[in-house]
Amino acid sequence: MKLFLNKKALWLACAAAVFCAAAFGQTDSERLEAEKNCKSRVLSFEDRDLRLLPAGEFSDAIKNYVFGAWTQKCGHAVEKVYAVPKEKLGSDFSMQDVGALMRSIGKMQGMLYYSRSDQDWGVLYSSAYRIDGPKGDKAAPDLTEGSADGKTIYAFMDDHTFGKSKYKITYRQSEKELAMFMENVSPLCYGPIKAVQAGGFKMCANVIDAGDKLLVYMCDYAEFKILSALKQRLNNSFDARLEAIYLWFVKEIHAK
Repeated sequence: MKLFLNKKALWLACAAAVFCAAAFGQTDSERLEAEKNCKSRVLSFEDRDLRLLPAGEFSDAIKNYVFGAWTQKCGHAVEKVYAVPKEKLGSDFSMQDVGALMRSIGKMQGMLYYSRSDQDWGVLYSSAYRIDGPKGDKAAPDLTEGSADGKTIYAFMDDHTFGKSKYKITYRQSEKELAMFMENVSPLCYGPIKAVQAGGFKMCANVIDAGDKLLVYMCDYAEFKILSALKQRLNNSFDARLEAIYLWFVKEIHAK
């Protein structure tokens, strides 16, 4: 009986491995394709011009929000821009779809990311949902109706790297553009270390309808002072989440 159970357990483990390999294989190809279509820059105090930021209605707001108060505590700052052909999005696609998706915090649960430190796939957010405020804990339904312009929500996310954390997310939206501004309202902890204080992490996502394609611009900024041995892992983590959010966005917007 013990031998039978061991064989059964081995068979289940192998089946799960094959299933995961197949699922991640598709994601791998998507990631590699995204890398081909991506321009990326690491920013520094001496060179912090957002050269990849497309000219748009909210470009000044993005510059001021993320990099308006650059300090010597900055440990990470990156910008990326992707181009997504609109031919696969359907004739009824609109910026309203983008606004609704980017407010769908619950859909971010289970989002995959590729860890450059571990050279493997993992789940970025094991839990994600909207909460009623910075002190809220209970899950609330996503608010996706109407325009996202001027809306502010709060979100809880159980992050692979930083554990349980809360964010304030504000939106701007027009007929051809959407911008999302995200800031942590609770510390981001790396194990027992409080790596990033509340307000020390900021991220923007900017989606622009550019005719035959969508331009997806993303940037983030994080303040931390930490052992050099851990700094690269944190930089890898912040960089990987930008890529993960982009891959999630493309997958979900195609599936709408």
